[in-house]
Amino acid sequence: MMLLVMSAYKEGKKLSVEELKTKLFKTSRPKSALIITEACEKGFFRLEKTSADQRIKNIMPSESFIKEFNDYLVTLKNISY
Repeated sequence: MMLLVMSAYKEGKKLSVEELKTKLFKTSRPKSALIITEACEKGFFRLEKTSADQRIKNIMPSESFIKEFNDYLVTLKNISY
């Protein structure tokens, strides 16, 4: 889920909560909703309502998660075998 959200963010695409639930095909929709809610409560993601349709919520990574993810990528690049 985190990779899907970060991929959409890095590509500049909007990812709605419903689209994310659909992409998480290995879990049920209620379970996906619970996971997304918990991730938002823990500060990994934030939800944005669209201006065109207030029922649609886009999921975005939080600033702290973006920093943590970028630090993780730097760490991966520095690993040598």
